[in-house]
Amino acid sequence: MLAKMGDTSILKNREYIFEPKLDGTRAILIKDGAEIRFVNRRGYNITRRYPELNLSEYIKCEKCILDGEIIVYNSQGLPDFHLLQLRDLTESSKDIKIRAEIYPATYVVFDILEKDGENLRDLDLMERKSILKEVMRENERIQIIPYMENGEKLWEIVKKLNIEGIMAKRKDSRYREGRYDDWLKIKYFKTVDAVTVGYTSGKGKREETFGALLLALYEGENLRFIGKVGTGFDESISKYLLSHLEKDEVNVINPPNYDVIWVKPNMVCEVQYLEVTEDKKLRAPSFKRLRWDKNPKECKVEDLQR
Repeated sequence: MLAKMGDTSILKNREYIFEPKLDGTRAILIKDGAEIRFVNRRGYNITRRYPELNLSEYIKCEKCILDGEIIVYNSQGLPDFHLLQLRDLTESSKDIKIRAEIYPATYVVFDILEKDGENLRDLDLMERKSILKEVMRENERIQIIPYMENGEKLWEIVKKLNIEGIMAKRKDSRYREGRYDDWLKIKYFKTVDAVTVGYTSGKGKREETFGALLLALYEGENLRFIGKVGTGFDESISKYLLSHLEKDEVNVINPPNYDVIWVKPNMVCEVQYLEVTEDKKLRAPSFKRLRWDKNPKECKVEDLQR
């Protein structure tokens, strides 16, 4: 189940519970006996990337399907997507093993969809939470996400810790496929997940990579150019991006009037920005992270926060 965008007006609503919004990779966990599999939102099996998340002994049922977020905690005990991204930038089995030891991941669970063949999706959220608590035994590699009924109090904590935001979830919500306002995301920062459609040539220190990434969002079936982002990259992510961008012809309804190297619109990145201009361009955008777990078709103009 996916969330729609919300705002702080919902924080007083006692029909919702409130969870911290974690900066990680959304993943479904599928347990079948001793076997554990992780599948991201695009349907890719990502189990291989997290060998330390062999969690079957901590889940007290034979079979189940859980929904949660894979995160890496930093030295302050906060989710750190930069550290998680270091886990995602390698395909080497040796490097995966080494990075799992240096930057171990934790699976933070917020929902249970099935248990021992029983479909739980039509139960109220709070009933599912109760079942989840019975099923799970927590440790440093698997945890149940905390929640509060006082959204305003959690919002103050979010601001103090400078973390991503809050998830508001209606207590009686069923688990449905798609995006509904039973679940709302309230972001502390303005961010948007955008499709990478091209890049500009690099100069000076960036001569071997690129200058900026061109971003677009879907407006109906068309891609609308919303600006370019040239900050927030370190050398390793810049090289990784360039090696995965595939040159191609791309149609956007409002192309820029400067030279562009167009690429296939199959990569999603999250960018933070100050505001949106009247012509739907991002002001002061900064690259935050890659979103390999998100389908480009989900990146829509209506996601922009003014």
